[in-house]
Amino acid sequence: MRIRLDVTLGMVVLADVLRVFLPSLITLFGRAGSTPAELMGLYALSWFAAAFLAVPLARLVPAHRIALGAGVLLLSARAALQLTGGGAPQLYVASAGLLAGLVWLVATAMTAGDARPALAGVAAGLAASTVIHAALDGVDLMWRAGPVPWLLLAVELALFAAFLVRSRTPAGEARHAGSPGGTDSGSPDGTDPGSSGGAGAGRPEEAAGGPRAWLPVGPALLLWGLYTGNGAYAQSTVEAPGWVAAVVAGAAVLSLLPAVPPWRWHPLVPGVVLVASAAAFALLHPAIGGIHGVSPRALIAAQVLGQLSLVACLAYAAASPVSPASAGPGAPARRGLAAAGGMLLFVVLVFAYYAAYDLYLPNDWVPIAAALLVAALSLPGASRLTGGAGGRAPALAVTAGAVAAAVLAAAVPLWRGPVPAWEPAGEGLRVAAYNIRMGYGEPGRLSLDRQADALREMRPHVVVLSEADRGWLLNGGHDDVRLIAERLGMRFVWAPAADEVWGDAILTNLPVTSVRNHVLVQGGPTGAQALEIGLRWRGRDVTLIGTHLQPPPGWRELDQVEQLAGIVREAARDRPVVVAGDLNIEPADPAWKVLLDSGLTDPIAPVRPFRTIPGDSPEQIDHVLVTPGFTGRDHANPDIDHSDHRPIAVTLVPIK
Repeated sequence: MRIRLDVTLGMVVLADVLRVFLPSLITLFGRAGSTPAELMGLYALSWFAAAFLAVPLARLVPAHRIALGAGVLLLSARAALQLTGGGAPQLYVASAGLLAGLVWLVATAMTAGDARPALAGVAAGLAASTVIHAALDGVDLMWRAGPVPWLLLAVELALFAAFLVRSRTPAGEARHAGSPGGTDSGSPDGTDPGSSGGAGAGRPEEAAGGPRAWLPVGPALLLWGLYTGNGAYAQSTVEAPGWVAAVVAGAAVLSLLPAVPPWRWHPLVPGVVLVASAAAFALLHPAIGGIHGVSPRALIAAQVLGQLSLVACLAYAAASPVSPASAGPGAPARRGLAAAGGMLLFVVLVFAYYAAYDLYLPNDWVPIAAALLVAALSLPGASRLTGGAGGRAPALAVTAGAVAAAVLAAAVPLWRGPVPAWEPAGEGLRVAAYNIRMGYGEPGRLSLDRQADALREMRPHVVVLSEADRGWLLNGGHDDVRLIAERLGMRFVWAPAADEVWGDAILTNLPVTSVRNHVLVQGGPTGAQALEIGLRWRGRDVTLIGTHLQPPPGWRELDQVEQLAGIVREAARDRPVVVAGDLNIEPADPAWKVLLDSGLTDPIAPVRPFRTIPGDSPEQIDHVLVTPGFTGRDHANPDIDHSDHRPIAVTLVPIK
């Protein structure tokens, strides 16, 4: 199998840009939960729709030159992103870089007379991005400071530039002379320059993969980002996640092997396995209170099998025979339209999945529909690859080495440094609460390390995190909770709310004696829960309830807060109760009285007004409340912009 390395490296850079564009969309262009999902979707859709313009442009400029120019703009935008400090420059540079990457992909499809090396490059690029993301511990170079990230980025971009310049229009395109972008010939031996060896490399081959071969690229990218190549999602399913990202990275590389079982399966098997794995992701994921009998390892197996079958389906799609109608003068244009259409499907499905939370709609159908589409498009070429290929032993040896390297890189991340030494406050039970906004600060930059440092300075025994994300593609595919907990040297208890990787968490090193999750009644779009844990503090049993209330506008219904009040009353029968988190309640709201009537007191009252939003906003919506018997000291709410909330803390001292 030949792999176009210019495509491989281009997909790595495009994935980098996507991991900046998508979170910038919801932190800079708008605010998730308040800016209408339709408006954010329209902004994103406009950039993906603009990529279609590359097709008519190829009537004026050869497609290979468009690919070269767009590739240069893509790598320039990625370099410029490293210089932005967030805000509008980050949003617009990421948007421009995304458009450049999409145009590059469309033009590349137009010049690829044989889809097999190019789509192998797409699969290899996604595999490489999986390994790199895991090796960086889920925090991309974009969010790293200092000279080392710049050096690594320079290597990545230099490699892409070298193979981009080296690439030429494949020889298959010369057979379509007179079509848009089809006037340049490829290499004299009929292979794609910039491609890498494998079985059959260097031999002229019949062109394969008509326009339909490019349509599944977008849906495949969605499935890869949601779960098959998402190490953070895998880590969220197990309690000891150290080995999981390595398994996902190894599977991503293993999926590229051209002469092992995925390529020898019956034509229907890869598609069936892919759809089954997508169904497992959508329907069997961990729910509040547990997985209902489904083993986490079964879900990880579904991820691994999903990645293997996803790449097999792409290979089958690329090997589909080229019909006479697909080999005429308009073939390059049709390939370009298919590639652009596939990426348009990607953004539509992304918003169908994530905007469903804002619109109160089901979204489990999205990954299943994407898998069905990829599987269906793979069938025409499946029978052409079931006979195997030569060169199996060398391929196995090379792949075994690559898998081992990928597993090692993911198992020993580059930036997992030592945890700074610190101790909690000496007097009283110190409780902190922080709405971390998926780890992004007000400037739209990932700030997990700064958030952890701010919490450490407060010296808490217990931390309640709200709006935590453990692998959403929309937010960049990182595990906020694990990364902050590791930087603090604390253990954590996870409480899913919207879905299995979005919710709240409690971090502590105190002994945890019990855990119970309460699903709260419908309020805001991302759901709500109350995580009730028992703690042992200085020989005393204490119940702590961490929550992020999601009220209807103006608290017009009090159902959710009344349910929380009932949970407090029940827990307070035999021990003190502390409630902390982003409650979305002001002290003057009717909902505030409901909580106080449940027996809670406000240890922050002596120092109010106690602002919980950065800057001059007077809002007080993050709180720590406690049942009688405690007084509050050492209140803290530093005015920092590492999130769109301030962290807060108070020391609870028993009244003697």
